[in-house]
Amino acid sequence: MLAFDRPAPVLPTVVTVLLCGQCGTDPFTARPDRRFHCPCGHVLTVRDIDLDGDEEWCVTSAGQLAYLPGPVAALERYRAALVVMNDRGAWGVELEAAHTEFLTALAELEAARLMGVRLPSNAPGAIGRVFLAVVVKEDGTYGGGNPHALGWPCTSCAPRNIDPSNQESYPCRNPRGHAWRTVEGWKLWADRRDVRTYRLLSPIAPDLATARERARAMVARERAGWQRVSA
Repeated sequence: MLAFDRPAPVLPTVVTVLLCGQCGTDPFTARPDRRFHCPCGHVLTVRDIDLDGDEEWCVTSAGQLAYLPGPVAALERYRAALVVMNDRGAWGVELEAAHTEFLTALAELEAARLMGVRLPSNAPGAIGRVFLAVVVKEDGTYGGGNPHALGWPCTSCAPRNIDPSNQESYPCRNPRGHAWRTVEGWKLWADRRDVRTYRLLSPIAPDLATARERARAMVARERAGWQRVSA
């Protein structure tokens, strides 16, 4: 199957494909002439694109013109929600609203990164990454891993409940730290006869399945490099 015959990845919900204003049904597709064409014949140039407010335009992997919320405003809302979430006195409706705003703004920032829209220079490097505490088997192949990512349900980021069977989950705010502690714990408690190694990998990925595929590929490339050196 040729690359352009493959189905395009599912777009994040915050990304909206721009439909032609004349026919109202078809999207605009990028062409080599650096313009966007609709099957009905309507053509747009970059100068014709006029978005409202803080929105940013982008081009999907299928070449379609789209737009999404601007990352500057999203980052401001992300940080404001984080202040409330880090306040030990916040609870109830206030904390739930902060969790919702945090996840909404994070989804917009992750979508911007996925679509190639530049994030502000002070945006956290963890946005769009999945941190995996990875086991590398004796033969140098990927042996699985425990994942952590910003916003994913996390018991470590929630207040400790007296009843361990009723522990809450809050949106994760420290995925790299959690993954690193897992790796260090594995190393500490590993049997001396255990020839496996433990790593922290952090591929950029929109979901866990993709993150695991990319982590497996990273380990495979390293293994191939070792084999060339030792040959």
